[in-house]
Amino acid sequence: MNRGIKTLIFFILIASCETQVYAQSGPEKPEIEYTKDGKGWVFGLNVGTYYPSKKTASFYSGNAENVNNVNYVMSNYYWYQEIFHSLNAHDSLAIEGLPQNMHYKIAMQPGLYAQYSFNPRLALIVEFNYMRLKINDVIVFDVDPPRDYLGEHDLRLFPMRGVEERVYADIGLKQSFPKSEKLTFFATGGLNVNSTKVKKNSFYIINKSTGTEREYSMINIYGNNGYIPNSNMQTYTVYQGGIGVGMFAGGGATLTFGNAIVIEPGITAHWLMVKLERFKDMNPGIGAYIRFMF
Repeated sequence: MNRGIKTLIFFILIASCETQVYAQSGPEKPEIEYTKDGKGWVFGLNVGTYYPSKKTASFYSGNAENVNNVNYVMSNYYWYQEIFHSLNAHDSLAIEGLPQNMHYKIAMQPGLYAQYSFNPRLALIVEFNYMRLKINDVIVFDVDPPRDYLGEHDLRLFPMRGVEERVYADIGLKQSFPKSEKLTFFATGGLNVNSTKVKKNSFYIINKSTGTEREYSMINIYGNNGYIPNSNMQTYTVYQGGIGVGMFAGGGATLTFGNAIVIEPGITAHWLMVKLERFKDMNPGIGAYIRFMF
């Protein structure tokens, strides 16, 4: 964070100098104007995609060291028996392999944008972007089948899935480099605050006889009591995630059309900490967007 704070201070100093220079430059006509005098608020809507670092995706792998792990399910007598019979196992059932290279799918990222222009070249920006991230991989079971299979073990692959929600709040500065009345390039940078919430962390067993799929959540909602079927047990709301911080930088182009239509395609890279237990290191992420200004 020290580096992020220094970066923001650096941008603020540039902003101060830029504003003073522009104020001293007199009534020079700016190449691009969002308002008559180049000052004031501008708002926009973002539509884009985002790809986070796969390092935090390992939170969903079911590893024994994770807060959500396969052992939580398999150590429960009732769940183990359900899985055992669903797979028509004969003597034994064991976990043969867990995901080793989990990663997020590219996610859609809608968002809101606000910009206060100090002058046509420099602005303060604030934006909020939402994403629903999905992680898919497989878990491998070693099943000892009935004797008519000659006693040979077979390996069966079943889905493992995670769902995570994130909200990114970026605040920083935007420096514009006008080329013409229709085209301006820009660079942005500043600080990020993010909120993460785990929605799902499960593996799924497909019953060999019926073909139906049964979800087994690795999130412990039963506390110290453990799962007991048909017992009307008390369950608990489990919140996993929290607030993280980081920084961002990006760039793009402002395209101005007739009838006050302004579109900004761009990219943004983040370097941030997402608050997931055991995975709180700073990691990168990158997104691309198209912004519609009004």
